[in-house]
Amino acid sequence: MLKDIYYENPFIAYDHIPIGICIINSNFNIIFWNRTLEAWTNIHREDVIFKNIFELFPHLKTPKYKSRLQLMFSGRPPMVLSPMLNEYFIPIKDNEGNYQAQTVTLLSIPTNETGSYNVIIAIENVATLFNKVKQYRIIKNQSIDELNRRIEAEEKLKEYTKKLEQLNSTKDKFFSIIAHDLINPISAQYKLVKILKDNIEQFSKEDIIDIINEIEQSSSHTYKLLENLLTWSRSQLNKFSVNIDKHNLSDIIKLSASDVSSQITMKKITLSLSEDCNVSVCCDNNLLSTILRNLLSNAVKFTNYGGKISVSCRVDDDFSYITVEDNGVGMDDDTLDNLFKLDKTHSKLGTNKEVGTGLGLVICKEFVEKMNGEIFAESKLGEGSKFTIKFPNCPDQ
Repeated sequence: MLKDIYYENPFIAYDHIPIGICIINSNFNIIFWNRTLEAWTNIHREDVIFKNIFELFPHLKTPKYKSRLQLMFSGRPPMVLSPMLNEYFIPIKDNEGNYQAQTVTLLSIPTNETGSYNVIIAIENVATLFNKVKQYRIIKNQSIDELNRRIEAEEKLKEYTKKLEQLNSTKDKFFSIIAHDLINPISAQYKLVKILKDNIEQFSKEDIIDIINEIEQSSSHTYKLLENLLTWSRSQLNKFSVNIDKHNLSDIIKLSASDVSSQITMKKITLSLSEDCNVSVCCDNNLLSTILRNLLSNAVKFTNYGGKISVSCRVDDDFSYITVEDNGVGMDDDTLDNLFKLDKTHSKLGTNKEVGTGLGLVICKEFVEKMNGEIFAESKLGEGSKFTIKFPNCPDQ
């Protein structure tokens, strides 16, 4: 009889709307459950009326839901629970057993008692729309991922294309060196030997010595060229390992300087070594020796008779620095900009007509980078050049 009387009230109108309606009182007891909810949940009104909503649906007792319901009993404005954060409020399953996404609106409605409110829980089944949104997001994310993959692939293709162009340029330079810088001195040696052989009885001792000196110089250049080509090719093929350890810097510089001592003596160049170089540094001594030998050889080549070359060093908390400076002919800006590019370098005659390959500084740059360092060049035409290499200290240095 009590239930019959209760349903003779305005809540009955909620039976005729396509929205699930559940009304609870301040004790969280269900006082209305419309026909739409019956159809969605297969729970009859008679089975839930006057029962505590938390007993029927324990997940609503968590602070996430209970605190919101509690607020509504004080007459707060309507509150909407998004399906993005709260996939369902009252569990409703489809034919496949999947929970249906819901938009839930909580509304306070006053009771006959002043300051007392019941709470209407209005549930809209938005599963179809929600699933479409989720599917759209999946498709969108897949499209974005695919676009990113294509962009990445295009960037890699550009990078590979650039590397291929560099390799082709390197190959062209390599063959140019072989075709020009290697063939010419060998051809000159052949002609000098043939002239000497065919006319040895007609030459004086002084003439023979002059020819032999020319052959020696040409052979020396050829040897250095082959040495540089071999070193560079091994570098390109990664045929050697880098062994970083502590070494005395002054010893390495002196060893490198001894390799160019004859050229220094011949041109009466003054070579000075700073006392600051008598320190231990973290490096591969073979790589550093090759770098310094090339830098010193280059400095000698472009320094005038009676000129000066200095080697200075500096060590700070993180890096070691070595500077090779000369007061030679210097370089213009265009030469300076293309100094370490194999496809742009061109060998120039030294102050005493010395010839070169253009490979020396390229090797210096590659070897410095193998020690995780950098190389810098400063120069002004007619005022000399300064090369500085920088590489990291040992971790415990």
